[in-house]
Amino acid sequence: MAVVVLGSINVDVIADVDRFPSPGETRPATQLAWMPGGKGANQALAARRMGARVVLVGSVGADALAPQALTHLEREGVDLTYVVETRRWGTGLALIAVDRTGENTIILYAGANQATGEHALASLDHVLRPRDILLVQSEIALAVVAEAVLLAQRRGAITIWDPAPALPDPPPVLLRADVVVPNQKEAEVLTGLAIHDLKAAKHAARRLVENGAGMAVVKLGKEGLVWAEAGGVFYLPAEPVEAVDTVGAGDMFAGALAALRAEGMEWHEAIRWANRAAGLSTTRRGAQPSFPRREEVLT
Repeated sequence: MAVVVLGSINVDVIADVDRFPSPGETRPATQLAWMPGGKGANQALAARRMGARVVLVGSVGADALAPQALTHLEREGVDLTYVVETRRWGTGLALIAVDRTGENTIILYAGANQATGEHALASLDHVLRPRDILLVQSEIALAVVAEAVLLAQRRGAITIWDPAPALPDPPPVLLRADVVVPNQKEAEVLTGLAIHDLKAAKHAARRLVENGAGMAVVKLGKEGLVWAEAGGVFYLPAEPVEAVDTVGAGDMFAGALAALRAEGMEWHEAIRWANRAAGLSTTRRGAQPSFPRREEVLT
């Protein structure tokens, strides 16, 4: 089985700061880095590093940033056959600030990701097979993501939706994905529930399943995660690591989860190892450069 990722492709500009600026305030950056990114590209690489056969579907601009966004993926063995180039917009760009605790804020320019539409759906129609994993996020048009999930369901593929960034009232079909993997803030948006402790997080995960998800995993950062399914609600603590940068940790989780399920691992085991992979990714700077390989995780 393959992991097919539909999503955004960006370049990340990452600035390290001692603390985030307040409105109207300027803060100095202690370090600046340009790295490949975008949730679609990130999750494709994460799945590939966990050993999956991965196909990425998306768009880049006809500009100098496109090779920065794609070269690393190509070198790692991600299939880029269905990534198209557009001249209407430049390649997507994310402006990321990381503070001394490892937390981050992100300003996102969608750019060429706005061109991911009919060609992407046609590509999925060509490439998806029964029992493949379709992994989607929310950095491209939600109407396109919804159509992709419908197509995958018709094909008998497994669907995983990472609702990042989360918007209220998403297309109902997304809430009925086989697996929904929001973080705490995204789960609050999707359920309307305030998540202030573990009990509330479990309630939110249960609500997502009640709303149609086959399984819901609510990621709580350093507090770990909870997941709900028909058989109950469960808790898993965070991997005990010294975090330096949380950028991309959620993408590592989603990609690892998809890859491990694609090879036939049971969901509860895949969640456990994906949680470890995400934790390890926070011990290194950046998104894609921080992603651990399979042999580092499954030990």
